[in-house]
Amino acid sequence: MQFEPFDLLWRVPEAHGRVRYDISSSDMPAQRLSDVGGLEDLGLEGGTLGGSRELRDLLAGRFGGRPDDYIVTCGASEANFAVYAGLLSPGDRVLVERPVYQPLEAIPRAMGAQVDHLVRPESEDFRLATDLVREALPDGLRLLTLTNLHNPTGAALDASTVQGIADLAAERGFYVLVDEVFRELAFGREPPTMGGRNEYVIVTSGVGKFYGAGGLRIGWVRATGEARRRVRAALDYMSANPPTPSDRIARVLLRQKEKTALRNRKLIEEGRKIAREWAETARAVRYIEPVGHLSFPSIETDTLPLADRLLNEHSTFLAPGECFGLPRHFRLNLGRGPEQLEGGLRAVSRVLR
Repeated sequence: MQFEPFDLLWRVPEAHGRVRYDISSSDMPAQRLSDVGGLEDLGLEGGTLGGSRELRDLLAGRFGGRPDDYIVTCGASEANFAVYAGLLSPGDRVLVERPVYQPLEAIPRAMGAQVDHLVRPESEDFRLATDLVREALPDGLRLLTLTNLHNPTGAALDASTVQGIADLAAERGFYVLVDEVFRELAFGREPPTMGGRNEYVIVTSGVGKFYGAGGLRIGWVRATGEARRRVRAALDYMSANPPTPSDRIARVLLRQKEKTALRNRKLIEEGRKIAREWAETARAVRYIEPVGHLSFPSIETDTLPLADRLLNEHSTFLAPGECFGLPRHFRLNLGRGPEQLEGGLRAVSRVLR
């Protein structure tokens, strides 16, 4: 396999630890162990294949299904990789949304799959409808890949589209991979999970984004039937099981969801106000207020050179639209905190002027 460079990933370490303003990383601000509590007797014994029963019980109670439907992984990234590794063979056809989080198209391409694109229409604020998906399905499709909430635009799949896509998969006999790592950040209008619709639907997620706990590397796959068997077999040759300390901390975090949700809601509501005010005064900006924490404003210039200037001249990290397959846009995280957003957006305005 030959993997293409992960463009956005190699911009992130340049920014982390040395920029003053980060307005484009996709996670909520990190939590500290001292804020979590309940970890006084944290052991370092070996992990359990597929994650502890306690963690899988919590996942089933929170998201539905049976504990055995869940396979705990080392982060949502490994979860997605394991789905591709378990389900794809060279020559398979994969349909991936665009704009796209690069690994979701780069991984199947490296595995020898033929990758086609399902274009999310900007005229519809990047939302999808079942009819649009149906019209885009190629013959012989093996796997359809989506994110919900969409990365990078924050668009949500409504209930009828979620069920419609699941029905199409069962009718045509293709699998659907839905990365739902941002879904819980859609406060007030959280779209329904696609998990559990039928045996053709596979859902991935993790604690990194909502909980600000990317360092734990805890994600999961929710699948049943043949898809679950194939994903489990692939993971046996990857991490096999998550780290025991991370498994334990993730359980504590899941039990404290409401506390984290209140923190996140406050940050995102403040961020929405800041972004609206900025968009009203900024030159040549189209801003769509999302249901969650990510938006994808458009501007009248290429964002790759804009991002370079912001990083080098204004100590600001911006994720350019070119990294998602759509120039003249950039990913904006409304949950990074008022100081980060105000300072970063001021820098964007200075460069645009």
